[in-house]
Amino acid sequence: MIHVHAHTTPLEKQLAELRKQVKNPKVQRRIHRGAGNVIKKEMLGNISDANQVVRVRRKSGPDLDIPVGTMRRSIRVWLIDKQQTSYWVGPRVGRRMPIDRDGWFANIVEGGDQKFGQGRNKGVFRKSIMNATPKAYKKVVDGYNRAIRKAAKAKAKKA
Repeated sequence: MIHVHAHTTPLEKQLAELRKQVKNPKVQRRIHRGAGNVIKKEMLGNISDANQVVRVRRKSGPDLDIPVGTMRRSIRVWLIDKQQTSYWVGPRVGRRMPIDRDGWFANIVEGGDQKFGQGRNKGVFRKSIMNATPKAYKKVVDGYNRAIRKAAKAKAKKA
């Protein structure tokens, strides 16, 4: 998994204040997943598919044929912990993914460590995150504002 760190302390403080007003985890998850989908859409738009099936041949371990479009299909937004409201966005790897959607090689592509040169997708995840962060931030703020207005309206009806 590729993890890009940004200075988010001010945002986290603002979100903590908003969370006090909107405590429902389902609402928070819906808002956070929506922001993750903004970044996912950006990633999908920036990834260039391979021209042909990539054949991985190793001395130890199984030989693999990676179908065209596997990296794009591996991009997911998923809940990190069922007890929390945070989501990861990026290539999904492991036993939960079918072979034609398993992005186990994404860190090789991101770092430009391919055997035959950097490749056109070098840095695609980092670039996508940097480009989409302002839009995702706006989506989160708008989502919380909408939830706060809805909560306030519901509270006003009760009173």
